[in-house]
Amino acid sequence: MRWRELYPEWQQAVDELVASRETVLVLGGIDSGKTTFCSLLLKLKHQAGMQVGFVDLDAGQTTVGPPAAFSSVVIRKPYELLQDLTPDSLAFLGDVSPVRHGALALAGARRVLDDLTLLQPDSLVIDTDGYIGGWHGRAYKLMLIDLLRPQVIVALQRKDELTPILDALRRRADWNLHELPVPQAILRKSPPFRAQHRRAAFARYFERAQSHTLPLEQFSFIGRRLGGGQPISDARRRYLADQVRAELLHAEMVGDSLHLIVRQPLSDAQIETLMTLASVDKLVMLPQSAYHNLLVGLIDYTGRCYGLGLIESLDFKARTLGLLSPVRSVDPVRWVQLGYLRILPDGTELGEPLRDG
Repeated sequence: MRWRELYPEWQQAVDELVASRETVLVLGGIDSGKTTFCSLLLKLKHQAGMQVGFVDLDAGQTTVGPPAAFSSVVIRKPYELLQDLTPDSLAFLGDVSPVRHGALALAGARRVLDDLTLLQPDSLVIDTDGYIGGWHGRAYKLMLIDLLRPQVIVALQRKDELTPILDALRRRADWNLHELPVPQAILRKSPPFRAQHRRAAFARYFERAQSHTLPLEQFSFIGRRLGGGQPISDARRRYLADQVRAELLHAEMVGDSLHLIVRQPLSDAQIETLMTLASVDKLVMLPQSAYHNLLVGLIDYTGRCYGLGLIESLDFKARTLGLLSPVRSVDPVRWVQLGYLRILPDGTELGEPLRDG
């Protein structure tokens, strides 16, 4: 390998860590070489005869599992690229960044690490995302590190972007901190390049997907507003629909607000009438189409995320959910975790339609 020529700044740390069986977490901003460092360390540890575990916590630029999810895997056999490996564990984030989902991201990170630890690898390497900016990014990274408890932290930075985080990390004695520069060979990637990488990863994941149908009685929706309230009875829903002369496909009370899924948007007058009849101060309304191609996580009866899917149909009359997913069977599904992105099977991102839903 030519890595000593390409990354001479890393040579001493890599040589030391290859022989170590401690858990290593790699930290840095966007395009600082985190995944390159992890890949190098994994390859060398594997060549040294270790069964090494890898935790991928970069949901936007994944290397093992699909985007919008965390993953972990034990490397047992020779491999060319990390993307060729099949994850042993998944945790669904539903978005390509933890910026708005700190608690969900922390829980998912702990889940894939715990799942991996049960497989008893000889050593662990943890890759993280580039979310380090502002006090929110600092707080997230410090909580993540405190939750995962690595013995070694490798911090990669070009200038001083990690200074607020490193200042806090240096004050602890329960890990060994390596502060390394970003080699010149590590190039910055443009946003379009990163988006194309993510699209290709989504397309690769859904390449062999097939359609599945689940009865709504089989599972619960989690993660978003749908399913989080008290469903309104069919008789009450039909009464409200008759009063405003509109088709209300689904209605539930979420706290003091009325949540509706409709086939066609309602007028201001219809909304005002519904709020009066339901005695609510807030109404959240979404068209049925807002759920089409929504990315979801499939959670089984043990709480394990074993695959991702795209909603093809949500039929409240037939009481069924249509999904496109590469999983062999949807029989184990007990929770459908609603994500924050709509994705076409070819990986094209359609944006987020459910900010209020």
